[in-house]
Amino acid sequence: MNRLINSSAFSRICLIAILGGFAIFGFAIGVLMSPPTEIIGMDRLSELTCLQMAGTPDRAVAVLLGFDEAQLAALQQLLVPGDIIFAWGYGLVFFGVLGLLTTRLSGRWQRAGAVIMWAPLLASLFDVFEDIGLHSMVTTVAGGDTAVLPAVAMLTTICASLKYLFLAVVAPAYGIAGAVKALTTDHRLRSIGLYVFVVLVAFSMMQKPFSEIPACF
Repeated sequence: MNRLINSSAFSRICLIAILGGFAIFGFAIGVLMSPPTEIIGMDRLSELTCLQMAGTPDRAVAVLLGFDEAQLAALQQLLVPGDIIFAWGYGLVFFGVLGLLTTRLSGRWQRAGAVIMWAPLLASLFDVFEDIGLHSMVTTVAGGDTAVLPAVAMLTTICASLKYLFLAVVAPAYGIAGAVKALTTDHRLRSIGLYVFVVLVAFSMMQKPFSEIPACF
């Protein structure tokens, strides 16, 4: 794995992942998510975080009953296919960024990075499972039923929690610490630009869960 990471081909793969991730971002936000967001309202999107972390049918239904029929229909579209596509956007960008950072480290730091750089893509995978669960709950309530399955509510919250663990804790912790470590030995302007980008991406991934989750409890 270390031989692959230190190859020029791996750096190209990381760059392609970053560019591809941004392209997916643009498509997901601009084409798939923008129309339903206009119906739901930007100020209501934070309530989806509380739905993710509901954990029980009663709490999930309490969140969803605050939306009208048109907004519930829009939520279904926002989640599938919107957020499912969006998830791979941030996963690819953060994977590519951590991959490039890992190529500039050595020893234990590089070995750790060879594992941790996959954390954003794991977060994307759990986000997909979470979206499927959220879509199921929204569909149930949109159909006039409040009998959300307890297993669906719990598994959705477990997937959301694992997503945030990988995306907002594990990956950013390595990204920030790795950028500081790499800066001590590599002062090239291009490298410094990468380290700044890593830190910015890391903090952007931490902002949403750390600001929105506490308000749900």
